[in-house]
Amino acid sequence: HYAVDLASSLRARLAGLHVLDSRLLEGPFLANVSGWIGAQPCADSLGQFRALMQENGKAMLAALADQASRRDIDLEPLEDWGHPARIILQREIHTELVVLGLRGEHADLNPELVGSTTDRVVRHSTQPCLLTPASHRPIRRLMAAYDDSAYSARALQVAIDLALSLQAPLVILSVVENGDHELAMDHADAAMKLARAHECAAAYMVAEGNVHEVILEQAEALNCDLIIAGAHGHARIRELILGSTATYLMNHTERPLLLAR
Repeated sequence: HYAVDLASSLRARLAGLHVLDSRLLEGPFLANVSGWIGAQPCADSLGQFRALMQENGKAMLAALADQASRRDIDLEPLEDWGHPARIILQREIHTELVVLGLRGEHADLNPELVGSTTDRVVRHSTQPCLLTPASHRPIRRLMAAYDDSAYSARALQVAIDLALSLQAPLVILSVVENGDHELAMDHADAAMKLARAHECAAAYMVAEGNVHEVILEQAEALNCDLIIAGAHGHARIRELILGSTATYLMNHTERPLLLAR
């Protein structure tokens, strides 16, 4: 829903990718399936299982195509076979935004796979990633978390661009760290100047507390429908390592989260 909504609002092309997960026909998962049914897998049963996976994928792509058609969206349906995270990371070079669900498709079958694809993609992606919960809500108000780091500056720019395109108000959140209220206000002022320069309808909020928790608390209190934050923080670490705030938000948010790079 979120990918379709954004593609419609932004008049963007949409690529819908379904990956047939090769892990489900090999290794521990296949051994578990064999144990459940009390038999060893044979070529015929494996072929049937793969055919069912393909049918399921085609059905999902057909449903997406129907949604896209009703919204007059240019959709490119894609189907591939392999490790989902690897395939997504290979395909993302042709995109400007990657949209992923926060929970895995096979969570009920193997709890260890819950969110594993999303986690790996987000940690290795070079593109902005929009992570979406199972429930859908229209995006009417945005929140950008800003701390003057390079990645939060990118998040702020993305937030301003989206707010303008969606004609939605933007809340800029600056969190007081180490009791430095003046620094938090300076960050808020700088962010507001950028928003005003783009004629973006924005307001700021300065709050004190644990950064991770404050972002989620304020998003709920202010009824923001999308949280936008930098994928990394101030620390000069290898960029494949996700920032602690981004990791916390990804694991605890019940609202869509856009991680900017």
